[in-house]
Amino acid sequence: MRLGYFTMPVHPASRNPTDTLREDRETIILADELGYHDAFVGEHLTDLVENVTNSMMFLATLIHSTKRIILGSGTTNLSHMHPVLVAAHAAMFDHLAQGRFILGVSPGALPSDAEALGIFTEDRNKMFAESIEVILKLWASKPPFDIDLPDNRFKVSTKLTYDEISNTGMMIKPFQNPRPEIVGTVVAPFSKGVIAMGEKDMHPISANFLFDQWLPSHWENYAKGKANVGKVDYDVLRLESTIKALPNASINLLNFELTLRGLAPIVLSDSQNVVIYPKEQEVKMGKNRNFTFAGRIRAGRFEFFGKQFGFEY
Repeated sequence: MRLGYFTMPVHPASRNPTDTLREDRETIILADELGYHDAFVGEHLTDLVENVTNSMMFLATLIHSTKRIILGSGTTNLSHMHPVLVAAHAAMFDHLAQGRFILGVSPGALPSDAEALGIFTEDRNKMFAESIEVILKLWASKPPFDIDLPDNRFKVSTKLTYDEISNTGMMIKPFQNPRPEIVGTVVAPFSKGVIAMGEKDMHPISANFLFDQWLPSHWENYAKGKANVGKVDYDVLRLESTIKALPNASINLLNFELTLRGLAPIVLSDSQNVVIYPKEQEVKMGKNRNFTFAGRIRAGRFEFFGKQFGFEY
């Protein structure tokens, strides 16, 4: 687990933006000094309470004022601008930050922003999906660009103006290869958008508005999206061994089964209180980190005892 910081940010509408923007910068500088892993900043165009209008522009002022913290747009509202702009600006930011960058994206939920931009009646979720497809295609493609995806309003071409001599009709790629981490905010329980994030190798940020009992639904849908494209996103599993009389582990060269001894209880989920208590503190681990054991399993308020348990990683 890594400690991160997310701010809308929120201030009384009566306060001077000069002062609140300075305070927001100072907060992230302090977070960097305290060892926070990342900091995300939101953006809105027509909200005096949340008065950062462009998160990337704001975060750019922090690149040389911080040392380690990763700076994330929280989020860039994809319905507000053409995907070529997002791809170009994000790639440049990634170079300026030398990889200390996460691209956070969302459709843009504030109705007054949409009205001001003339897209109030548009399906902004669809605009979001179309935009991210084009951004990914731009970063993955070589010029000249000729992007015309099915059922996508954003057409991108530099065929007519591409020139290798003047180096026009081209775009810089991000500093991170093949691209920066992309995350999206999620509010609704059982959000289908999380499935799409898993399929596109994006990561979800569960919003603070979500009741904690619905949080597992985001993980379940994310794992479903990964499975849809033949990928599995593994959790970190920690096995600790402390033993004196015997080796901590030994391997059978006939079947490459690894016997682990002196194991402390194995925590599979601290939030769901799922813990394995291996009999004689021993498990046998095989291919793909799958293992078998005897003993006891605690899962919430339930306890199970057996001799031939199997854990499929």
